[in-house]
Amino acid sequence: NVQSTDDLMLFFLMSDIVYVASPHETHYGYIQKALQKDKHVISEKPMVLKKAEAEKLCRLAEERNLILLEGIKTLYCPGYQMVLKLVAGGTIGTLCNVEACFTKLEKRHTRELNDTLYGGSFTELGSYGLLPVLQLLGNNPSEIRIDSLFSEKGIDLFTRVSFIYESALADITCGLGVKSEGRLLLSGTEGYILVAAPWWKTQHIEVHYEDASVVDVYEEPYVGDGLRYEISEFIAKIRGTGEKSYKLTAKESISITGIVEKFVKDRCIEK
Repeated sequence: NVQSTDDLMLFFLMSDIVYVASPHETHYGYIQKALQKDKHVISEKPMVLKKAEAEKLCRLAEERNLILLEGIKTLYCPGYQMVLKLVAGGTIGTLCNVEACFTKLEKRHTRELNDTLYGGSFTELGSYGLLPVLQLLGNNPSEIRIDSLFSEKGIDLFTRVSFIYESALADITCGLGVKSEGRLLLSGTEGYILVAAPWWKTQHIEVHYEDASVVDVYEEPYVGDGLRYEISEFIAKIRGTGEKSYKLTAKESISITGIVEKFVKDRCIEK
């Protein structure tokens, strides 16, 4: 129970690992202090709200040989990893379109629907949809367009982000005040992959082809609320017993932050 700066410093000194799950705008300060005290860090998404901050933290972690992990729990689940392998293996040919949706109806009194600077649908849920887009299509779309439906307080209740790549398109939607079908759809030149809602808990995966009678089905477990997968990845990285590569690279995490920063800036301009 951290009540003051002194308590925070004592906590850092006594801990080997720091888990940052505070309001979004406080992440940078906490992560920076923890890394400066040589602590490994796992942070809730979005890791930070400015691209320059993400770059600085990733560089600091690398310089100190520390693990800095962004906790987008979907990323570490077996089902999501299976989807990445299916696309990489050419199961649906060349990937041409990604559609991802994540909505939940939040209660009106919560921080997410009352924080006019850093609350709202996209800062809370957007990282999930950005994950498959950036990992499957790359970090450099030629165009990004963001559209939102706002509450009277200026909080985005529903947001759509559209991406244009050289040979692919993508759309993600997220909402705290609008309910929609939470699926993931990946369209390719030889078929499509459909991950049923809630796709962020990827368990049931279908691969469809031109012949509608042919459907390949994959089932992957999703145990508990999914946090165990990212924690296992985090501990393995610290111990050096897991894969050497990161499931979410620093470059991808920085790209996610850059889009979040663009959203926050655009929203302030609109207000």
